[in-house]
Amino acid sequence: MLLAGCLGFGAPGSSGREGGPEPDPSDQGEAPSVDQEDAPEVVSGPAPRPRPPTPGDREPEQPADGDEAGAEQPRVVAEVAASLYVRGDSDGTTVVAPRIRFRQDFGATALDFVYATDVWSSASVDIRTAASGRVEEQRDELDLGLEHERGAWVLGAAYRLSREIDYLAHGPTLTAAWEGWQRNVRLEGRASLSEDQVGRAGDPGFRRGLRTLSTWFAYTQVLGRRTLAQVAGEQRTSLGYHASPYRWVGLGGPVRCAASTPLCIPEVVPDHRHRFALSGRLRQGLSARASLGLGYRYYRDTWNLRSHTALADLRLQARPDLLLSASYRAYFQSGTWFYRSAYAAAGGPRFVTRDRELSPMFNHSLALLLDWTLGLGSAPLELGLGLHIEGIFYGYDDFPGLDQVIAGQGTLNLRLEFL
Repeated sequence: MLLAGCLGFGAPGSSGREGGPEPDPSDQGEAPSVDQEDAPEVVSGPAPRPRPPTPGDREPEQPADGDEAGAEQPRVVAEVAASLYVRGDSDGTTVVAPRIRFRQDFGATALDFVYATDVWSSASVDIRTAASGRVEEQRDELDLGLEHERGAWVLGAAYRLSREIDYLAHGPTLTAAWEGWQRNVRLEGRASLSEDQVGRAGDPGFRRGLRTLSTWFAYTQVLGRRTLAQVAGEQRTSLGYHASPYRWVGLGGPVRCAASTPLCIPEVVPDHRHRFALSGRLRQGLSARASLGLGYRYYRDTWNLRSHTALADLRLQARPDLLLSASYRAYFQSGTWFYRSAYAAAGGPRFVTRDRELSPMFNHSLALLLDWTLGLGSAPLELGLGLHIEGIFYGYDDFPGLDQVIAGQGTLNLRLEFL
């Protein structure tokens, strides 16, 4: 299956917990979302606990003129990969996330095993205003996948289990892809179900459920020797508990529940949310070794949150074994219909939130990628090394106590492929 790889994007990866409209990638005390860069889920907004990007999968060379374009690569029989993701920001949050992956190919069938953990610590504005010190948590995730290729079809099934002290999420994913018309067209889709259990640390009696059903579809077309295009649509429906069990909202005074706030109540948001997103991406070969990618995504949901995401990247196959890439991303969102920077005590508003991911906001990011592959002489082995670094600026237009956050993140991955 060539097309999605050449474009550098395919089906979004499965995410766990809900997130804001952005994603990063996401999934975060929340999952990556629809507008996150590499494989966005249907949501919006940068989450405070971003999940590490999925590393270890080398981008193939872009379509180009010449005999080598589209040449068959040696089939990978097995792959072992390990990565380390690190993130820090000016709001006092850090994430350290190691990940290991093993893939075994049995001809037309392949098995995938992934184990990941992330250790998250934070003294962000949300935690400080709750009169808490630095908070630390660990999340562990296990993913099992099966993929089978039959003719022009590739079918897949996967199961994901994610656990932390106050959150449990699990569920299946089904995928299908078809490539035809002399490999000029690719159709693909994905459906996933997540059953989540929300808890609260120190309160064993607190249990709330959240069920999420997501679907994603894409059509990819070769438009010329150097041009690929993709259009995609996705939706996510979630029913159940969407609020944070730790978040309180002030009424009739500072929304951050200061000493002068007359009344503080637990956060309350609607118990259902339907999200929709449409996106388009284009990759144009500039030469035999360079290509330019452009993308746009529009998102909206039934909480009246809307967002726009613009993407651009430049890739250079500097040598057959070395890929370089630079990318830029801009993201803008409105707030939800019930978000306020201050709530009146009179009248008792039905829904109240102090979630910055539901407020009007924007972000800009710049990223650099290096991917190097080394053949180990006559041995049927390849060693791969990847480095991804990114800087992100978040701006909050109407969130009391915080108007900007600067974040940096990076992923280092190492992989060994048995050919």
